Amino acid sequence: MIKRQLSILCCAGLLISVLGLTGCVRGPHRQLRAKQGVLALVYADFTKSINEQTIDRQKRNVEELFRNLPDDSKFFLFSIDRGTYTPSIYEFAPKFTVIEKPIDVETVEQEKAEAKKAKQTTELAKLQTALDSYQTSVGNEKGPVSCISNKLNMLLDLVASKRASYKDYEIRIYFFSDMIEQCQNAFDGKPITIERSTVNTEEKIVQDIQKRIDDNFEAAGPNKNLKLMGTKLYVVLTSQDDKQDLKTLKAIWNKFFSKLGLTSDDITWSTGNSEVLWQFDGEPSVQAAANITN
Repeated sequence: MIKRQLSILCCAGLLISVLGLTGCVRGPHRQLRAKQGVLALVYADFTKSINEQTIDRQKRNVEELFRNLPDDSKFFLFSIDRGTYTPSIYEFAPKFTVIEKPIDVETVEQEKAEAKKAKQTTELAKLQTALDSYQTSVGNEKGPVSCISNKLNMLLDLVASKRASYKDYEIRIYFFSDMIEQCQNAFDGKPITIERSTVNTEEKIVQDIQKRIDDNFEAAGPNKNLKLMGTKLYVVLTSQDDKQDLKTLKAIWNKFFSKLGLTSDDITWSTGNSEVLWQFDGEPSVQAAANITN
């Protein structure tokens, strides 16, 4: 009798262990699925504040990112001056077979190989054409067109929409820009510029803009918080040394993004392409783990 009870207890313990490992037990320790790939929201900046040589380098940087992201990634390119209220300039979002049986694994591998080949050939050519077309259209624009801050809250809507459609993807935002704001009618209805001033010190510029952000820039709600949506942000500076100090740029933009849920540690700043922009290990983030409550 005692042996039978022990046997039952052992079997029950084994069953609970198995359920826990497979993620069937609901609770804070439920396992997270590895991310399927990267969903890249890429913003290119060809506004008049950037010269043609810098634009050409930026094009190459965007193309290099496109080629090097994982083969099952989704890629959406936007213009930073027009924001997210217009359709993407270019997108590549291949669909892959859902793996339900062993034979599907081979099918998916073949689909990924085809996507990789397209990224190096036909799709790369389409991306290059889209970048050239965007440069031509921006060249015809008049007046200040770089109002990045006005479009940040619309960016939240875009990320929320993509998160709903691509639950298993890691969302990354890339800004290829000098991040120099030149806006006649900013988020608070007043002009804003982040360029160096002959009147004010950089410290005063930072203080003034940060106060305006605190007073008037709308903070993200819990349903559209970038960090809670598992978003990573990369800023690839194209050329800003003659316009503003890097320390000043970081102080201002870190303040903007803090209102959207990100800390300075959540933002990767770079002065050019590097492997960190496309590295992907598929592991769920610590924040995502903290968000699991049931």
